[in-house]
Amino acid sequence: MDYDDESLRTVIDQAISSATDPARPAFYAVSGSHLYGFPSDAGGDIDVRGFHITDGQAYWLLDEPTQQYVINQGETTDGFEEYAAVDLVSYELRKFGELLYQANYNVLELVCCAEPVLNTQPDDFEELRSLIETSLPLDVAHSYVGMARSNYNRYLDPDGRDPRPTAKKFLYVLRGLLGAQYVIERNSLEPDVRELGAWAGYDECIEALIETKRDEEFATVDDDLEARARTATAELFETTSPPERTEKSAYHDALNDWMLTVRS
Repeated sequence: MDYDDESLRTVIDQAISSATDPARPAFYAVSGSHLYGFPSDAGGDIDVRGFHITDGQAYWLLDEPTQQYVINQGETTDGFEEYAAVDLVSYELRKFGELLYQANYNVLELVCCAEPVLNTQPDDFEELRSLIETSLPLDVAHSYVGMARSNYNRYLDPDGRDPRPTAKKFLYVLRGLLGAQYVIERNSLEPDVRELGAWAGYDECIEALIETKRDEEFATVDDDLEARARTATAELFETTSPPERTEKSAYHDALNDWMLTVRS
């Protein structure tokens, strides 16, 4: 579906204003296939991700604030029928910080690469972006490879249950493996699979997968494209080796300082 920032901000404001705990929205951007470079012309969700800030005094109470609000994921949430195609996940600042510390690739890409649709604290956000960029590669390569391996085992394993895999699943696996190689070699993040493919020399295969997916969200691949995609996948699994885990104590402390500033 087409979308505009004003409509997305309406969904965000409505979701946070109706949340269980009083909170204020902070930062949100479009993620998913729009960020990854392969949205479908035939439809698909608009994935919006970001974080909100609950009053810190809520942590003094018996019940900890809700750490995540989800709208229209799996099924349409009551009251959001008009925006059924918008899939929103809003993390509480504390949960968002935990994901940042874990080097979750989705959250790091959101901060470093996505164009905000709502950003109430631009100065603090730029400080966070700078912190991440100077701390990379962190453990992002492990996060990428874990995603690629999980998707491969579930959807692409020749011994699995899916007799004809979709172009979308191949794109997720290839994006994960190429993203891992990119952050290892460049100390930078690149979420767009087209850019990754061009950088690593897999652009023809990736372009064919994107074209297959463009007209139909869950289009399957033909025999020739499947063979090419499996060859690329096998090569990348063989050559992608994440480095040892990063020592992150300084990053941990800097994130804590940033979170205290944002919540104050």
